[in-house]
Amino acid sequence: RDRADIQAERSVFCEQVGQLDAKDLVLLDESGITTAMTRLHARAPRGKRAHGSAPGGWRRLSVLGALSGEGMIAAMSIPAATTTRVFVAFLQQVLIPELRRRHPGATVLMDNLSAHKPKQVESALTVAGFKLLYPPRYSPDLSPIEPAWSKLKNALRTTKARTRDALETALLPALDSITPADARGWFNHCGYSFLN
Repeated sequence: RDRADIQAERSVFCEQVGQLDAKDLVLLDESGITTAMTRLHARAPRGKRAHGSAPGGWRRLSVLGALSGEGMIAAMSIPAATTTRVFVAFLQQVLIPELRRRHPGATVLMDNLSAHKPKQVESALTVAGFKLLYPPRYSPDLSPIEPAWSKLKNALRTTKARTRDALETALLPALDSITPADARGWFNHCGYSFLN
């Protein structure tokens, strides 16, 4: 029964989003990064061992971000979990001003995290003139921001930032590594067609 419900939700969502211009879609999500991030693979001469390490006692940052076909258009990091209060602050202080400037007709898509669901989240966006749409449950394949997080984390693993300050410093170049071509490719892959 639940599988049928999810399939029905996906059909409705795909029909709704299919009526929108992909250039007006902005995907919103959070991800965690840590000071223990290190490359997952290494190379060494034949017969030699590749050495690396990840420290204990690591520190974590939550990164809130918004992805459009232009790339990552807004982001904020905080050394705490994403609560409704944190999320509304991100909307009001970071995202909405950027949407007004770059995407005045945006439809914002965000997953079903409990911090995204309170009425003040919807109110903050709709009062500012933006539409809100929630993708169906269990549908990360419909979210172009998921591969963006993967690219960002790969860039951060390479830097091996071992302090919170170093992680914050490495975050901006990692965000900038997400190009418009990347974003449009991920949107196309998830079914939100960019024609060029």
